[in-house]
Amino acid sequence: AMSAALGARVLFAVMATALMVLRVASYPDFVSQVPNGANVPGAPEIGHVPHDWPERNAFGQDFDDAGREWTQQLCEADSDEDGQTNGQELGDPCCEWSELSDRPPRWTDGVSHPGDPSKTSDPSRWASIRCEAEAGGKSEL
Repeated sequence: AMSAALGARVLFAVMATALMVLRVASYPDFVSQVPNGANVPGAPEIGHVPHDWPERNAFGQDFDDAGREWTQQLCEADSDEDGQTNGQELGDPCCEWSELSDRPPRWTDGVSHPGDPSKTSDPSRWASIRCEAEAGGKSEL
């Protein structure tokens, strides 16, 4: 017969493994659904509170509320209330990126964390970009 302590350790190991598999399985799916989802420095899971997975941060909650899609509303929102839209922080200031499009984000370096108010992008990246507000995301340089 298995001792209670050994049984508890086995159960813990099984549960920890299941959580890791779940975590790894969800990660690749979601990072591809937002522009530069895998390029945010030091944040492999931009929708989650660091070291408290699966707790979501404000961006993760907004992403979930948007049906886990990069929508115009999610792009234009400022989830972490740092004065920059999620699109500005993720290299899509005109909200023109789409997971289904071949069009890359405007930039891939210098993106910041849309769920962390202490991290922002350099506003000069979009200062000269003119977005056409009513044209469904089309823009010009």
